[in-house]
Amino acid sequence: MKNSKLKLNANKTEFIIIGTATQRAKLDGFFPTHILNQSVTPAPSVSNLGVNFDESFNFKQHISKTCRCCFYHIRDLRRIRRFLSVSVAKTIATALVSSRLDYCNSLLYNTANKDIARLQRVQNCLARVVTRSPRFSSSVPLLKSLHWLPVHYRIIFKICTISYQALASKQPTYLNSMLTPARNSRELRSTSSNPLYIPRVKTKAGTRAFSVAAPTLWNSLPVSVKSEGNIVSFRRRLKTYLFNAAYPP
Repeated sequence: MKNSKLKLNANKTEFIIIGTATQRAKLDGFFPTHILNQSVTPAPSVSNLGVNFDESFNFKQHISKTCRCCFYHIRDLRRIRRFLSVSVAKTIATALVSSRLDYCNSLLYNTANKDIARLQRVQNCLARVVTRSPRFSSSVPLLKSLHWLPVHYRIIFKICTISYQALASKQPTYLNSMLTPARNSRELRSTSSNPLYIPRVKTKAGTRAFSVAAPTLWNSLPVSVKSEGNIVSFRRRLKTYLFNAAYPP
């Protein structure tokens, strides 16, 4: 910036240090630091492409922001619901609320169950509004009638879809490089299912990495789902499989 004769705008400059409280405490003595005569310190959270990253990497702030935004649109939908058909209400709900629940939801894999439950309450509320059901009615039959996957399964759906596309097209390379076939010293019956190698991790946070989450979920899919020849049929078969898992007969 100095060589290009650019000036740093401290008000628009942010950076974040992600780690446990103990790890972050070890770096307290390094801040504030000075860049081009401007004092900057780590921010507790930053926004990148619409996702709020916090210093503990638990996405609590992002989930809170998503819930507030979704409930805002649900309240608006409730006001006009009686003037709409079910199909129109469902389309609006998908466009304004479900799209926000699904946005970058693969980042939420293996986050705290209580945080996923907050997003699930949003979807439950949305289902009651779309179907014009009582406030405290059971949400499970409503979600099933709308053919909506619960939040947890929508996250699995997104990661598996990304994995299929990366394996089929070999793109993007930074994701495809994390999906390597498992190598066994002897032939196993599971070899026919094209399993992927799952790296070993020591912490729960490590299981949230794409390099671990994607192979784990991919290996859990039945061969009939993974062997689909194109993305459209794969998505259809995958949703059917997850729908039966979410709403067992």
